Amino acid sequence: MEAVLEAAASTSYDAPGAPDRLIRKAETVICSRTDRILLVLERCTDNQNYLACLRTAEILGVQNVWIVLSPRGMKNEALGGADGADDGFVDKGELSRKRGRIARCSSQWLDIRTFATTAECIAALHADRREIWATDLAQTALLLDGTDMTLPQRLAVVMGREADGVSQEMLNAAHKRVCLPMYGFNDSLNLSVATAMMLHHLFLCCPEARGDLPSERKRALRVDWYSRLARTDAQRAEFLSQVDNPPPPFIDVRRPDAHRTSWVPPKIARKEQEQTASLVEQRQALREEAAAGQQQPEND
Repeated sequence: MEAVLEAAASTSYDAPGAPDRLIRKAETVICSRTDRILLVLERCTDNQNYLACLRTAEILGVQNVWIVLSPRGMKNEALGGADGADDGFVDKGELSRKRGRIARCSSQWLDIRTFATTAECIAALHADRREIWATDLAQTALLLDGTDMTLPQRLAVVMGREADGVSQEMLNAAHKRVCLPMYGFNDSLNLSVATAMMLHHLFLCCPEARGDLPSERKRALRVDWYSRLARTDAQRAEFLSQVDNPPPPFIDVRRPDAHRTSWVPPKIARKEQEQTASLVEQRQALREEAAAGQQQPEND
């Protein structure tokens, strides 16, 4: 009987009150994370685009994001820690309410490195034995119009600046230049949209990349994420005691209906309530006016 219950638990969906719910959710995410595909964002100048790219990478399962900082600075917020070292990443832009809704605090679940220059990033990619695929709109770029291709074991895909794309320095260092097919009069996509389409296409080409994460990396993520998800010291100790024997993952990360409540900013909620009240008053006035009109002939 215990074996049957254990098998059922290992194939269940997320549900309110499920045993070990938080760390099972973490385990579900870890099982789909990959080290095989690394995303490079080079010289992005719009912080909201950059935050959207982080959210996209996180939700699609790309664990590693490297950022080459723009010499012009960000349009909205500046980034810190641009020495190329793994000294942590604090995204000040993500702390504000508006930008927090864009990224959904994605950076806390990603391994992010920043670089002051493209040359530093290229050197680090070589040291990490990455094959570099740079996105490029040139007619000589390889058009990714199908899934019949083999991805390298350690791939870095580079997305360039909004205005002019990947730098010439990065293009010169790339092993391949790739392009998404387009069928309209416009010849480029928004950076965050292009990033989402590119990563999704790469996973379609190489579904085995999903979950391609060494066991030691999975354990390191458990230690980090279990600690973050705990709400008390006692719960943290309980979660960490299961790092080497984690509970089974859920079938997927979709939330139960009971937890899928929408959030509306208070200012907008007040306006909606005022508009609803105003409409009710207008309808009531029209009804009263119509009723008065019907009674008028009788009084005459």
